[in-house]
Amino acid sequence: MMRSLFAGVSGLRNHQTRMDVIGNNIANVNTVGFKGSRVNFQDILSQTLQGASSPQGNRGGTNPKQVGLGMAVASIDTIFTDGSYQPTGKQTDLAITGQGFFILADGNQKYYTRAGNFDFDVQGNYVVPGTGLKVAGWMADSVTGNIDTTGDLTTIKIPVGEMMKAQQTSRITFGKNLSASAIKTGTEAERVAADAALAAAQADKTLADADLQSAQTALATATTALNAAQTAKVKAEAVETAIKNARDAMIAAKAAANDLDTGAPPTATPASVAALANTAAALAAAAKTAADKDGDTTTITKATTLQTDANSFKTAAENLVAGLGGASPHSVALLADIAEASANDAYDNGAKAELDNVATPAFTAAQNEKNIKEADYKTAAQTALDAATAVTNASEAVKAAYNETSKVPMQVTIYDSQGNPYTINASIIKTGDNTWEFTPSGTAVNKDGVTVGTITGNPSTIAFDRFGVYDALNTMVNSLTIDPAGGPYAGAGAFTVDLDFSAISQYASESTAKATEQNGWADGTLDGVTIDATGTIVGNFTNGMSKNLARVAMAVFNNPGGLNKAGDNLYTETNNSGIADIGTSGTGGRGEFAGGTLEMSNVDLAQQFSDMIITQRGFQANSKIITTTDEMLELLANLKR
Repeated sequence: MMRSLFAGVSGLRNHQTRMDVIGNNIANVNTVGFKGSRVNFQDILSQTLQGASSPQGNRGGTNPKQVGLGMAVASIDTIFTDGSYQPTGKQTDLAITGQGFFILADGNQKYYTRAGNFDFDVQGNYVVPGTGLKVAGWMADSVTGNIDTTGDLTTIKIPVGEMMKAQQTSRITFGKNLSASAIKTGTEAERVAADAALAAAQADKTLADADLQSAQTALATATTALNAAQTAKVKAEAVETAIKNARDAMIAAKAAANDLDTGAPPTATPASVAALANTAAALAAAAKTAADKDGDTTTITKATTLQTDANSFKTAAENLVAGLGGASPHSVALLADIAEASANDAYDNGAKAELDNVATPAFTAAQNEKNIKEADYKTAAQTALDAATAVTNASEAVKAAYNETSKVPMQVTIYDSQGNPYTINASIIKTGDNTWEFTPSGTAVNKDGVTVGTITGNPSTIAFDRFGVYDALNTMVNSLTIDPAGGPYAGAGAFTVDLDFSAISQYASESTAKATEQNGWADGTLDGVTIDATGTIVGNFTNGMSKNLARVAMAVFNNPGGLNKAGDNLYTETNNSGIADIGTSGTGGRGEFAGGTLEMSNVDLAQQFSDMIITQRGFQANSKIITTTDEMLELLANLKR
């Protein structure tokens, strides 16, 4: 009877323990980093009423007869599954996804926790605000920012207002693309050559234009001379024709006068002779007029004689007809001979001589001279045209040499050893197929545009292969020297900056090349921190730079369930948990950190409520065993009555 009573009591007691665990789980449902527990039961020693027997003869074996004496708690296990994650927006909060524990220290002992509600205290210690325990990890080198995670653990301390020293720029890196389809710009040598060629072409054109002007003047003079010679020739021809006509008329009149004088044959009459003499005199007068217009003195003299003699012949012939003056056929014939002789002389030695010996040769010479000057003019005109074409071509060559459509301007700010800023303006211009030239300005300025230093250094040549890939073999890079002497930053001294163009490409798309990075900075003050997935605490400084300051360590255990709960969300090592394996996140089975996040309790309320009901029913059932046993004992005691 007492066995059942004791069994019921053990059931009550241990179900109460389970209810205590459930109550603790539910109480910590909103505790940061809390891990719920569970109770496992087991039976305890049984009383053997009859042992087991083996088969013998015709009888089989029998099982033992045992009565259990109740139950006990086998174990209370901590469940280390991940809880839910809640973003808090607070950069100093941390959560661990996966296995691992934060390491906390108070100077004497290490503690472990999953609760990452950390903050910085007045001295910059990274601590748990509620307990003051410090978070352990590794501090970064104050100069380089490197973190040696193989060294000894230390508590993390980041003083407020920590300074970052200025770093002098020693390298500028350029990147992105230069357009392969850009039109090249001439080099300085090509520009000088193009300018010289244009100057020479312009000088040649000036000479050619002068020669053309001279040739044009000479041609105009020759044309004028030819026109004058042609006019003189026309006049001489007119005189020659007029005198020839007068001579022919005089010859006819003389013949008639001779016939009249000799009377054989008697074909002429005084009247016919007078008529012919009148015609000859009229033509002689016309010849005299033509000679006067021509202006040749010899011809004028001879034409005047001709006119006089013709008029004398005409008068005698008219007197013969009229019977006046004692004129006779013979005297008329003699005057006719004189007039004919004058006509022949005026023609042969006057008009014809002038035409053949003066006017015609002069015209021929003027025409030849004009032909020569015209040929000279054509040659000069072609030379001038060629010179003008050469000037046009040279001008186009100069435009091409100075063409800067391929120019890619860029600007970069660098720093000296004291953190003073220098803004450098530069440009990259295409100078040939797959070849570009980087040229810096001669001075550096500050943010206000004030000159703070001079820049020296030859232009750099940047080459690419036919695939548009940077060609280091054919690239020639020259460093820049910045000298602040004489300016406000003179105390920092001159410094040299190397250039790196290896990240630039040359493809058909537009030019986007620029300075993508420089490795210097001004001094700055710590302005805030962030924590990344590796647990690295990164400081953000007022100079726009960031630097690694520390790294949070993470511990794992072979048996985290063997850890001892020390209160305040803390655990300590035990013999069964194993020694903490400390290292960096993401290695050796360790989880990752989540910044600005807290891990909540992993308690499942639905499961806890279900377990509560089951525990309640178990407790109730065990209480029934006790009350029933009590009633049976009471009946037994009443048997003596």
